[in-house]
Amino acid sequence: MTRSTTRAGQPTLRLQLKPKAPKTGYVDGAWWPHSEDLAAELPALLVAVADRIGPIHHVAYPLDEWARTSGELVIDGRTVQVEGFRQGTLHTVELLGVKNRRVVLLVVPPAAAALDASATMDSASAADNESAVDELLTIGTRERGDRAEGVAAVQRWDSEGGAEPDAR
Repeated sequence: MTRSTTRAGQPTLRLQLKPKAPKTGYVDGAWWPHSEDLAAELPALLVAVADRIGPIHHVAYPLDEWARTSGELVIDGRTVQVEGFRQGTLHTVELLGVKNRRVVLLVVPPAAAALDASATMDSASAADNESAVDELLTIGTRERGDRAEGVAAVQRWDSEGGAEPDAR
């Protein structure tokens, strides 16, 4: 499901959810916010996701990825607990609704290029996608090559017997 509705004075919500079906993968879709101001971005998101899981009462997010947000926000007359975490899956937000039904969204960085963001959101919201968050956000070609070279170097090291015993 893609949402492109707007509320008065707010930019278009960029959200894609997997179809309603048995859960596959870690994320249930992707969200591409316009800024790093979570308090400003949440109202439209929570209204849209409430169609899936009912009114949302709790939001969990990585502290280092957003501007500081109050522990509670009132959105459409409802109090929503907003909790930052230091450990957990980066580049995600977790939303809890009625009967603790949960939606985990991949967060595409606000500054992402439109084509990259669109491709990432399409992948994350595909019904059968089971990719990890870092796979969905994709790493650059150079970094991917560096990682492959590092793995190859470790494999070579291991195949050659690793460190030689200390000759004292």
